[in-house]
Parts: sequence; C-alpha cells; structure tokens
Amino acid sequence: MKNLPACQTCVNSGFLCNSCEQKLDTGELTEFELDLAKGLLTLEEQEKFNFLKDISFHKAIDFEDVVILVLGRKDKLRITQDLINWIKETYEIDELIFIEKTNKPRPVIEALIAPSKLISLNEIFLATGDIEFKAVIRSQDKEEILFTKEELEELVLELIGKVTRIEFE
Repeated sequence: MKNLPACQTCVNSGFLCNSCEQKLDTGELTEFELDLAKGLLTLEEQEKFNFLKDISFHKAIDFEDVVILVLGRKDKLRITQDLINWIKETYEIDELIFIEKTNKPRPVIEALIAPSKLISLNEIFLATGDIEFKAVIRSQDKEEILFTKEELEELVLELIGKVTRIEFE
C-alpha cells in the first residue's frame, strides 16, 4: 500500500514506534485501523488483491455496524467486490462506505448520505472569522440515510475538520 494510518513496520510487527504510539494515545490512530491495515497488507501479497499496492489507506472510522474508509484520490474506483466481501466478513460489518481523502465537505457529505442527494451546501462566515458550512438534504431522504443529523455533523467534523450544520427541508 502506498499510504497507511501508521508506519508499515509498526503495522507488520505489531510493535509501535514512538510516533505511532503517540497517535494511538491521542486517538488519531485506532486498534481497528492497525488491524485492518495489517489485514490489507497481507492480502496485497495475493494475486487477485495486488491492486492494493497502489492504494492509499488514510483512516477508518468504525461507527457501530458501518465502517467508513478514507482512501487516496481515485482509489475507491480500484476497490473490487472481493475486497468489500473480505472486509465485511472478516470484521463483521454490515455497511462499508468509501470516501476519498479531501478537505472539502461536499464529496464527504454526498458519500455519507448516498444514494440520497445533497440539495445545497453553503458557506457561513461567522463574526469570529471562522467559516462553517450548512448542508441541506431533502426531508423525505431522512429515513434512508444511515446516520442521524448529529452523527452526520460529527462525522464530517472528524473527516475534514470543518463544522457543518445539517438541515432537512
């Protein structure tokens, strides 16, 4: 793999260097991410999964029965159904969402609410000089979306570091 949430040596050995240990202590890195990275590195050696050598894996968020994987740019196009099935079976996951690493809220929100559509996304300039976003989603899509309004706001903040208010209209 081109990129991992921790050093490749730490992932393979299971022993963490000071930098990776600090990431784990601060919550920037999780045991789940280490376990998944090790599994993906092992799979990469098999011929049918050798495409993993060209993929960047940045982050994994384990959200109850849903796992969100943050991959490198255009990497989600390379993911095969065999890999999706392997991840779901190995880690007992119901839903898997792939998101490309970005600092823009639109693609992240669209991936989290798919197949529902985002009506609008607006920038809000606060008096403090900060910028927040307001995302508007159709009310009738509320039941289809896997997350609550609060969970969506929390996930967007964790994924891109920007405050986003979600509203249903």
